[in-house]
Amino acid sequence: MTPFTTLIRREWMQHRLGWLLLMGAPSLLLLLLTLADGGLTIQIDDGAMRLPKMQQAPALLQTALLSTVVAGLTFGVALLAMAIQLPGLARRDQQDGSAEFWTSLPIGHAQGVSALLLTQILLLPWLALVAGLAGGLLVSGATVIATHGLLAWLQQPWGLLGAAALALLARVSLGLLLAAAWLSPLLLLPMAASAWLKRWGVPVVVVAVLVGTLLIDRRLSAPVVQPALQRLGSEALQALLRLGPLNPGGALQDLDWPSFLAGLPAQLLDEATGLVGRAATPAFVLALAGGALGFALLVLRRRRGN
Repeated sequence: MTPFTTLIRREWMQHRLGWLLLMGAPSLLLLLLTLADGGLTIQIDDGAMRLPKMQQAPALLQTALLSTVVAGLTFGVALLAMAIQLPGLARRDQQDGSAEFWTSLPIGHAQGVSALLLTQILLLPWLALVAGLAGGLLVSGATVIATHGLLAWLQQPWGLLGAAALALLARVSLGLLLAAAWLSPLLLLPMAASAWLKRWGVPVVVVAVLVGTLLIDRRLSAPVVQPALQRLGSEALQALLRLGPLNPGGALQDLDWPSFLAGLPAQLLDEATGLVGRAATPAFVLALAGGALGFALLVLRRRRGN
């Protein structure tokens, strides 16, 4: 086991209870609701996607839709938790006294910061996505069995469902990586501010953003701060949520689901290719530079200690 994997394992051991609760709570809650109600009651009618009631849907639609919904819910909860707790982790090692122990080992400060960021920003949401897909399988299975019977669940085209789930997992994993890169200035610079300024870090960042958008942009012939923030947020949302193949349009119960699932991996691959192409811009390079600055400040603060 390398020192870097030891640091990642340390993150897991320190946060595993909270992470397990975070990743399992949505699936468990929906599963309990399903068992208590004899199947989830979900109604969709937004003009583009129409579904009268989940109990009236075909078994394959129940499996595909519920698995996606549970996975998305679990993934979203993990992203929210990560964004909330990330600034507070900037000085964790100094506060709990573990910094001296880790610096006594053959582990560089850059490795320590990298392990923290990799685990919190990428590994936690990815594990939540996997757990959500697994939990969605349980929730959808309970719903299918409650509404159509055990035989209908056993006769699902599991090959098509498995290929579609793996394609979706790969597409969202790529989106997570690109979204983290686009948002790296907004994630790492506030974290660096918290490391240097302690409890004043996040308020100072908020004030700086307000000054930039409300004062500086108004004095410039072309605003800079607000458009930059909007671009970072827009690109990150596109990377995570631009899943066009998942919205076929029309009445979902009338869709040819076996054909749709068979073509889904190829469609997601084409979309992922376009997503990578969108990152080949100077704006993406500037976003990475902002993230690199935040990373450097975190490493420098760690080297200086308290």
